[in-house]
Amino acid sequence: MSSAQELMTAKLFMNAAFPTMQVLLDDNLKLHKKFESFQGTVQFGAKNDGELLCCHLIFDNGKLTVVQGSAEKPDLTLTFPSIEKMNALLKGGLALPAIKGKLSMLPNVLAVLLGLKIMTKPNDKLKTEEEKALKVKCSLYMITRALSKYNKLGDPDMQEFCRRQPDRIYQFRVEKDGDPAFIACYLRVKAGQSKSGHGVYTRRSPFVLFRFLSVEGALKVLGKECEFVEGVEKGYVETVGSPEYACYLNDYMAILQGMLT
Repeated sequence: MSSAQELMTAKLFMNAAFPTMQVLLDDNLKLHKKFESFQGTVQFGAKNDGELLCCHLIFDNGKLTVVQGSAEKPDLTLTFPSIEKMNALLKGGLALPAIKGKLSMLPNVLAVLLGLKIMTKPNDKLKTEEEKALKVKCSLYMITRALSKYNKLGDPDMQEFCRRQPDRIYQFRVEKDGDPAFIACYLRVKAGQSKSGHGVYTRRSPFVLFRFLSVEGALKVLGKECEFVEGVEKGYVETVGSPEYACYLNDYMAILQGMLT
């Protein structure tokens, strides 16, 4: 039986990291080309004390839908013998699943899974401006979604954090070439409920705005080249709004990054 921590990590991968594959299909030119005429359902999961924890990925000509639970008739299934081994692979380690179904689909599926590793790729290995922007975009989209799912999946501390707030927006923005929202996403918290989204939330001013002044600055902070406070001091990021709650949210982001990388 896997630990509660390992189970939570697996669920966060399935609920937060896997939907981020859509960014790769949209913005990574090689993957976009691979998947523009690719269709099929892929079930991905692991055994845990006789039960199966899984989700399935529905690919439809460049669009991806992630559904929690098993698929009725998957075209391809990847099943790991344990949650720990599945998590190890998703964090960049070595582990092999049992594979059944259309093996011709496997190269594409592996390509997009490996694509997620851009979020943990060292900054000095990013060769182009497009790669740098893609890492920042994937990382921010994933972490805001993970924050919301961390609440919904039942972490007691995160639930308490969300419960004590009326209706607040935590907005993340990355600036580039005069565009104040070159990359943007947000977390909305309201009386125990939470929701993440892409873009700038326009119906309410942000309770806390995390404003990254450049893609390079965002990379340094998100890639842990410097701590958040140091990033503020060096001008990579500024926060507008409640400094107390900005620190709270940054602490949860650090917890989730530790679990998923």
